[in-house]
Amino acid sequence: MVGQFALIVNSLRPGLSARPPAFIASYWNHFAPFKMAALTGIDSPFGQAEGHLLFFNHVSNQSKRTESQLIKKTFRAGKKASRLGARIIGFDPSILALLGDSAVAIVRELGPAVTSGSGYAAFAAMEALQKAATQMGIIFEEAAVLILGAAEPLGSVCTQILARDGANHLTLVDSDNARLDLLSRRVLYNCGVACKVSVQVSKAVARADLVVVASRAAGMALRSSDLKPGAIVCNLAAADEFSLNLINRRSDVVTFDEAVVRLPGEAVLGCAPGLPAACICSWMAEAILLALEGRYDRYFLGRELHAEKVAGIGRLAGRHGFALSGFTAAGHYFDFADLENIRANPPVIS
Repeated sequence: MVGQFALIVNSLRPGLSARPPAFIASYWNHFAPFKMAALTGIDSPFGQAEGHLLFFNHVSNQSKRTESQLIKKTFRAGKKASRLGARIIGFDPSILALLGDSAVAIVRELGPAVTSGSGYAAFAAMEALQKAATQMGIIFEEAAVLILGAAEPLGSVCTQILARDGANHLTLVDSDNARLDLLSRRVLYNCGVACKVSVQVSKAVARADLVVVASRAAGMALRSSDLKPGAIVCNLAAADEFSLNLINRRSDVVTFDEAVVRLPGEAVLGCAPGLPAACICSWMAEAILLALEGRYDRYFLGRELHAEKVAGIGRLAGRHGFALSGFTAAGHYFDFADLENIRANPPVIS
């Protein structure tokens, strides 16, 4: 049986050019999402899946009117996905971030299951960080790894993934000392890795070979001038301007926002998202993986993440043949093979 899914994409995210540029962004807030493209040919040894991408445009100006528009459009998008036959829906993280607490209420009213994509996005990002380190000649087991915003759910999961994968020199930074202490004890018990806890961001950044930014506040606290030459920065939660600033100001630092994965089989995407053929952003893969498995449940939704479930979705990806292709930085795609060139001659993105 072919698993049916839908992906609801905010086309105003960097790197996606599905809307005509002749109109101001807020113009699209008045229109409902429409069917954008089919995604077919996804075939692994253990299942098949096909689905649709729905075009979703929204710009928030923090007003009650735009919030109401967003809630209505999200609900209509979910209903349209259901009419198209989707049994599970993957929502763009930028949409869920704008919805906040309203997301759960909307999901309860929809027929299909909903997932945020955050679990596999975190797993793939940590896998990409390790692969990038190898490409740049950094020995992962010996690298100084810094997690900024480690007490946040995303930071906690990333810390546990990296510790389980062999990171031996982890430094955790966050303002919540109680949660940091609990996390460091958990990592020591489960992985045998003693984490350092620091409140001196500048000194910790200056020593780090690999940096994970797991919260927006952490991104604001990091200064590009503090980074060690040759460091790799994984920006999972800070604003897009953070990566753009690093790209343009630090020619000796590699940064990325999200991993890109190649789908199994002869996948065909009926649009041009600026990625190689059969490749998608990692958050999209979660709904597809669950459709391949025939699991139509709410796997990840909201801010809460659990390391065991994230590891589980990572195992599913390996089982079905999902493979890392590259990563995006400030909305632009880069291949892992280009890392040395990026370090020597970094692109200037405006």
